[in-house]
Amino acid sequence: MSRVSERALPVYLQTLKQSENLGEEVLADQQQIVELDKRRQTNRQALRAVKKEEEEHKMWVMMGNEFVKVENGLLGSWLESDQKVLDKEINSIRDGLKSKVQALKQLEGEEIPRGFFLEAMKKNELSNIGSTAGRVTERYLDP
Repeated sequence: MSRVSERALPVYLQTLKQSENLGEEVLADQQQIVELDKRRQTNRQALRAVKKEEEEHKMWVMMGNEFVKVENGLLGSWLESDQKVLDKEINSIRDGLKSKVQALKQLEGEEIPRGFFLEAMKKNELSNIGSTAGRVTERYLDP
């Protein structure tokens, strides 16, 4: 083995080890997102069923290993708060996932695609666009 390859081998192995660890973290985060999304979907279905109930009465709910009878209004608020917690968890994992994928791509020497860090617009931003677009359209339609 030449001296150059002897010096490069530890650096190569270290880079390979880092990329392997990051790859495992990315896969674990993706799996966690899938599991949380399944919980969120089940929660959404339960919330929909509770909201369909027209009259106020108590419903049976399984909490842990026990069945409990709870008023559907209270149950709906619990499910809504749980839904918000799940949304926050999923979004925080997704945000961390982006930086891990970016680091992995850099280790592999790949270029990060344009628009990789784009985020969805919030409701108030969308309404601002709608109102601005309406004013622009009105300006061009009026003689």
